[in-house]
Amino acid sequence: MVLHWAVNDWEAPPMELCPQGSHRIDDKAVQTPFEHGRHVRLHFSISKAPERIVFVLKELHPENWINNGSCYSVQLKPPGLNNLVERVMSCEGEADHWSLKDRFVLANDVLDGFAAAGAEGMAFVFTWLRMSSTKLLTWARRSNYQSKDITWMQQVISSRMTDKARSSPDSWVRLYARLALAGLPRGGGNGDDIRMGILHIMRDNGIKEGHRPGHDEPFLEQWHQKLHQNTTPEDVTICEAYLAYLHSGSHDDYWRVLWDNGRITKEYLESMHNPIKAWPQHLPHLINPFKGYLWTLKCCHSGANMDTAAQMAQGHLDDETKWMVFDMLANRNEWWVPGKVVDIRKRLANIWRSEGVSRDVLLLDIALDNYFRTCIERVDRNTLSRDSLVDLVGLVLDNASIAAESAELAQCGRLWWKVHSQPERWSKQWGLQALAAAQRVELSLAHYADEMCTHVQPHAETFGGRCNIDRAFIINFGEEVVRGQPVFVLSGLLQDLERHLRQAAGAGAWQVISQVPAVGEVLVVPDLVGMQGQAFDRPVVVIAQALGGMEDIPPGVTAVLTKSSTDVLSHVAIRARSQRVLLATCFDDQEWQRLTSLQGKHISVEVNATGDVIAVQIDPPSDAVNGNGHSIAAAPRLNLASPAPWTKWALSEQQFGSGVVGAKANNLAKLRQALPSWIQVPASVALPFGSFERVLEWEANAAAAQQLRQLQAELGRAQVGSGVPPALQAARQLVATQLRAPVELVQEVSTVAAAADLPGADSWAAPGSNAWGPVWAAITQVWASQWGDRAWLSRQACGISEGQLAMSVLLQQVVDGQYAFVLHTANPLTGRHGDMFGELVPGLGEVLVGNHPGHALSFSDSPGAPEPDVLSLPSKRLALYAPPGGTLIARSDTNGEDLDAFAGAGLYDSVPVVPLSEVTVEAADEPLLWDAGFRSQIIDSIVDVGQAVESAFGGVAQDIEGVWREGQLVVVQARPQVLPDPANSADGNGRGH
Repeated sequence: MVLHWAVNDWEAPPMELCPQGSHRIDDKAVQTPFEHGRHVRLHFSISKAPERIVFVLKELHPENWINNGSCYSVQLKPPGLNNLVERVMSCEGEADHWSLKDRFVLANDVLDGFAAAGAEGMAFVFTWLRMSSTKLLTWARRSNYQSKDITWMQQVISSRMTDKARSSPDSWVRLYARLALAGLPRGGGNGDDIRMGILHIMRDNGIKEGHRPGHDEPFLEQWHQKLHQNTTPEDVTICEAYLAYLHSGSHDDYWRVLWDNGRITKEYLESMHNPIKAWPQHLPHLINPFKGYLWTLKCCHSGANMDTAAQMAQGHLDDETKWMVFDMLANRNEWWVPGKVVDIRKRLANIWRSEGVSRDVLLLDIALDNYFRTCIERVDRNTLSRDSLVDLVGLVLDNASIAAESAELAQCGRLWWKVHSQPERWSKQWGLQALAAAQRVELSLAHYADEMCTHVQPHAETFGGRCNIDRAFIINFGEEVVRGQPVFVLSGLLQDLERHLRQAAGAGAWQVISQVPAVGEVLVVPDLVGMQGQAFDRPVVVIAQALGGMEDIPPGVTAVLTKSSTDVLSHVAIRARSQRVLLATCFDDQEWQRLTSLQGKHISVEVNATGDVIAVQIDPPSDAVNGNGHSIAAAPRLNLASPAPWTKWALSEQQFGSGVVGAKANNLAKLRQALPSWIQVPASVALPFGSFERVLEWEANAAAAQQLRQLQAELGRAQVGSGVPPALQAARQLVATQLRAPVELVQEVSTVAAAADLPGADSWAAPGSNAWGPVWAAITQVWASQWGDRAWLSRQACGISEGQLAMSVLLQQVVDGQYAFVLHTANPLTGRHGDMFGELVPGLGEVLVGNHPGHALSFSDSPGAPEPDVLSLPSKRLALYAPPGGTLIARSDTNGEDLDAFAGAGLYDSVPVVPLSEVTVEAADEPLLWDAGFRSQIIDSIVDVGQAVESAFGGVAQDIEGVWREGQLVVVQARPQVLPDPANSADGNGRGH
C-alpha cells in the first residue's frame, strides 16, 4: 500500500518536503510507501506548511483505491474562508454539469476547512445545504449518476456531519453541523436496490421497460429513468404520492401528497433533468411492491424523519430507551408526550455524543426535537393557566438545553427552574423574580437569534447573487432560519406569561422589545401592514393597533408603539433592533387611549428605569433635526468659557482646578477631600485643556493637523438640519489613528501617573516597552469623540463653533467592583429632593451608562425609610469586569458638560486602556435576585453614599456613579443632577401629565 497525496487542492508538493522513497506521479500528486508497511511521517516547518494535506490510499496487489468517496484531508492551518467560498460558488453558479451528488462530493471535500473557520465557516455550510434541501439550488444540471454513488456520498457526508455535531470544540460549529444534518438525506443502504428495485417491480408485474414487452405505463418508465440517472430525496415523496393514488384511484390524492409532503408541482416534475410528464395509471396490485420499495428509498434518502429514524436507530438503544421511543410513537398525540420527548432526548444525548455511534441516533434526536416543537405549537395557549405557562416555559428551556449548543440558554434554564422552585408563587416578591427571569430569557433568546441571523444572512445574500436565486427567497432567509429553531416556541409562551408576571410584580404596563429613545410626529394607524412600502422624510412615531410580526418598518419611523403583544423573535422585532427603532407593546388601556389621542402631535418617547415607556408631548421641531430624528431647533445658544493657558502635559489630582480640567476631574478632587474615609475615590491624573492642540502643533503631526483643519472648515460650513456630514467620520478616524505622541508628553504623563500609583505607569516611558501604545490609543479615541455624530450635532444646534470645545482627559484606575450603581439623590421624574432613585447591576457601570438591554435592580429610597422600594430586579444578560491585572480608563472631560443650560454628559467617550471583559450573568446564583437581606443592605449603603456626596456639594442634588466590592464603596464620578422642568414633570408612576 502507498500513500497517494498532495497539498491544498491536489497540488504536488516540492520533492524536498516529501519523505524518502516518494516519487512524483504528475503535477497533482506524489506517492509515498509506508515505512514497514505501517506509517508515513510528513514533516513541515511552520513557514512552509501547506493549508491542508489531501490523500487517498492505494493498494498495489491487486490495485484498489480507498478514497472515502472522494478523498481524505487533514487541515494544518486555518483556511482562507474566501477561497473556500469561491470554490463552492464557482461550481454552484457556473459549472455546466452539476448535480446533488457533485454537491455532496464537494461538501465532503471542503467540510474540514469550513469547520476550521469556526462559526462563520460552518454557517456557510449550513446555508449551502439548506438551500440545497429546499431546492433553491439545482439538483441536476446536465449531469447523471448511478444510485449507488449518491447513496454512498449521502452516507459519507451525513456521517461526517454527525462527527462535527458531536465532537467539534466550537459550539456554533456543532450547532450548524446539526442543523445541516437535519436537512441531509440519511444515505447508506444498497444504492443498487434503488436502481434494480424499480426494474424488478416492473418486470415481475409485466410492465413494459425499454424494449422489453409488457403493459405500457409511461409514468413508471419515466420515473424509472429518473431513478436510474438522478435519484434524489424527491423520490420518497413521489413514491408516497403514487401509493396514495394506488389506494384511492384519485389523481387528486397523487397531486395532494406531492405538494403536502414535498412541495412538488406538476410543472416541477415536467421541468426536471429527467422529466416525469405522464400521469400514473391505476394499478392497485402494485401497492405491496411499492410499499417495500418506499422503505428502500427511505433507507437512503430519509434523514430526520421520526418514524424512519426510530427504526434505523433502535439497534443502538438499550431496551428501556427503545421501549420509551416506540411507546411515545404509539401515543404521539397524548398530552404527556412533550415531557416524554424531553426524557427520551436526555437519554439519547448520552448515546449520540459518544464516539463512533451511528448517525441514526442523532437523526432520531433531531426528529424528536422537531416533534417537540410541533407538540408545543398545537397547544391552545388561551386555555393554559398561568401556572401551566410557567411549567411549559421550563420544559421548553429543558428541551433546548440538550442540543441548542448555547451555554447562555443553559443558564436561562437553571434560572427558570430556580424561579419555579421558589415559595409564595404569585406574590409580589416572586413576581419580581419571575419577571426579571422572563426578561433575561427573552434577551438571551433574542441574542441567540440575532447572532444566528448575522451568521447566515450574508451567505444567503452571496448565494442569491451568484446563483440567481429569486430575491424573495433571500431577503428573510436568516430570519426564517431563526424562526425554524425549536426553541423559537419559547418566545410566544413568554409573551403570554409576561402580563401575568407584570400583574404579580406590580410592574409597569409595557413590554419593551427594542429600547431606543425616539422623537417624532404621531401617526395613528390600524396596523403596520398598510404602511409597507412607505417612506417618511420626517421622524414619525407610529401608534399601531395591530402588529402581525412579519412587517417591515418604513424609513423615517423612529418608534412603533402597539397594542398587540409582540414576539421577541418576530421579523418586525429583529428589524427594529437592527434599525435602532423603539418597539414596545402597551398593556394599559387608559395609556393607549392617551397615545392615540396625540395624532398629529410631536412627542418624545423614552424607556424609564422601571421599563415603562414615557411619551411626552413636545413643541413641533423646525426643519432642523438630527440623524436620529431628535429636534435640535430649541436647544440653547451657548458660548463656552475658554480654558486657562497651561504648559504641562500631565497634572496630578492636587493640580486640578477650574479652567484647567473639566468638572469631572474637579469634582473627584473635591470629593476626596470632603468624603468620609469609608467612601473611596479612585486614583487619577489628567491631561489638561490644551494638550490636544499642543499635540497637533508638534512637527511630526503637521500633516494630520492640516488635514484636520480642512475637515473642521468643511464642518463649519455645514447647515443646521443638513444631516451628518461625512467629515465627522474622517475626523474621528484621523485623530484616533494618525496622531503621534511627543516624547515629553509620554515621559511626563508616565511620571505623574506613576506618582499617583496608577498600575503600569512606570513602564510607559521605558525603552523598548509596548505599554504606552494602548494608553495613547485610548487617549486619542477620547479626543476623537469630539467629532462623534451626536456630540457634533448637539454643539451645532447650540451654536458652538469648531474650536470652542476644549477637552481634557482624565486617566483613572478602573475599580473592579462586584456591583456598579448610579444614584440620583432627587427623583429624576418628579425632581423631589431626598426621594432617591438608584440602579444597580453586577459588574461595572458601563452596562448602566451604556444602556445595555435589560433592567437593572431599580429602587427608590430615602434616608430613614424602613425599607427601600424595589421597582425591578436585574435582568441584563451581560456584566463587564476589569481584565486580569486591572486597567485604566481614559475619560472625556470637557468645558461643555454640566452647564446650567446644557447637560452635555454622555456626548463624549470614555475608553478603557484594555477592553473590559464581557461575562454573561449567571442569574440563578445572583444574590441581588434571591437575597432580600443582602439587597437591602447594599441599597442602604448606597443611599448613605448619596447623602455624603450631596453634603459635600452643599446639598445640591447629585448624579453619582460608583461601585461596591465586599462592602467597600467607591465613587467614580459625581455631577450636579439635571432635574426635570416643573412644567413637564411626571407623577410618581413615571407618567407625564
